[in-house]
Amino acid sequence: MVFNFSHQEHNLDWFPRMRAMSLVSSDADGEQNEIRNLQEKLESTMKLVTNLSGQLTELKEQMTEQRKQKQRIGLLGHPQHMNVNPQQPACTCQE
Repeated sequence: MVFNFSHQEHNLDWFPRMRAMSLVSSDADGEQNEIRNLQEKLESTMKLVTNLSGQLTELKEQMTEQRKQKQRIGLLGHPQHMNVNPQQPACTCQE
């Protein structure tokens, strides 16, 4: 019995060597898939950020244009109140 044990100890054919290697390669494949998925998500997120940044820039431009238009309308619509202090009410004299 002891002889069989020592013989079995030196004979490593029973060890699932090829399985262990395939596990390592499948782990590497899994990591590659995970990296690829993360890269795709990152690219998608970057496209969304770029799109949102463009929309924000466009919105800022629209707001600036609206402010300019309101200022023009204000200047053209109320020329008699140009020198009035906005913190004081306009004169409503009834003499």
